[in-house]
Amino acid sequence: MLVTGATGFLGGHVADRLLARGHTVRALLRPGRAAESLVARGVETCVGDLSDERSLKAACRDVDGLVHCAERVGGGSRQEGEQHRINVEGSSALYRAARKVRTARIVHVSSAATVGCNKDGAVLDETTPWVGRDRPKLHYVTTKRESEERALAAARAGLPILAVNPAVTIGPGLDLGSAQGPVASALAGARRVPKGGGSVSDVADVTEGIVLALEQGRVGERYILGGHNLTWRELSEAARRQAGRAGRVREYPNALGRALASGMTVLDAARLARPSLAPERFRAWGWFTFVDSSKAQRELGYTVRPLAEILARACSRTGVPTP
Repeated sequence: MLVTGATGFLGGHVADRLLARGHTVRALLRPGRAAESLVARGVETCVGDLSDERSLKAACRDVDGLVHCAERVGGGSRQEGEQHRINVEGSSALYRAARKVRTARIVHVSSAATVGCNKDGAVLDETTPWVGRDRPKLHYVTTKRESEERALAAARAGLPILAVNPAVTIGPGLDLGSAQGPVASALAGARRVPKGGGSVSDVADVTEGIVLALEQGRVGERYILGGHNLTWRELSEAARRQAGRAGRVREYPNALGRALASGMTVLDAARLARPSLAPERFRAWGWFTFVDSSKAQRELGYTVRPLAEILARACSRTGVPTP
C-alpha cells in the first residue's frame, strides 16, 4: 500500500494501521524529508514530489492500494499558490500516475469542511448541497473541495477511487501548534473561545475508517468520518474537566471575529500577517460543521469512541495537563 503524507499526523497513523493489518506499506516522501522514524516502524520509503509525475508513477508501481493524505494546510495569501499546487494539481497528478500503473484501490482523504458549514448548527451529510455563498472564504477549503470533485470525476471516468471526509481529528501525536485555531484553543482548555463548532473524533477511529474504506468502500462514493458534534465552548469545557480545572468558558462575539478578519486581511495584503493570525482563522468564527457519519457506520462499520476517552488520549500527548 502507498501512503502519501505519512510523516504527518493522520498519514502516520494510517501507515501504522495498515502495518498492523499485515499490509506492506510504502510512503511517498518529499526530497530531504526525514525517513528514519518510518523505516524503524517497517515502512518502505520512496522519494518523489506531487509535481513530478515520473516520480509518482514509480511510487505507485506494484502497490495494491493508495491512501492520499498529503495536503498543504495553513492560511494567508502566501499559502494560496502552494495549496493549489499541492492540494489540487498535485492530487490530480498522483491519480494520473495511479491510472497509468493500474492501481487497484484509491482512497482520497478530503475533509468534512468540503461537505459544508452553516451558522445554525444543522447537521450535514454526504447529500448536503455545496452552496458557495453559505460558507466563509477559506482558501484551504476551496482547494480541498476542488481536489475532491476532481477525484470523484475521475471515479466516474473509471478510476477506482472513493473519498473520505474526516472531521476534527485529535489524538496521540497531535501538535497543537499546527492545529486549527479554535480547535487548539478549545483543547488547551481556554477560558474564551469563538462561537461555532465541529465534529470531534479520535485519530484511531478515523484511521480505522480510512482503512475500512480502502478495503470495502464503494468506488465513487464519499464517506464522512465524524464524531461528537460540539461547539468550541463545549469542547473547551470538556477539556477543562478532563484536566481537572473548573471555571466557566465564555464565547467571543462574532462581531469581534469579523473585525479581526478585516484587520488581518489588510495585514495579509501587506505581507505583515503571521500564520497564527491569518485572516482565515477569524473568518471561521461563528460557523458550524456538524456532520452525520451514519453512512460510514452502516457501510464500513465505522465507530466513534466516547468523548472522555478521546480527550484523555489527546490531552495526554499534547502538553495539556491532566489530573
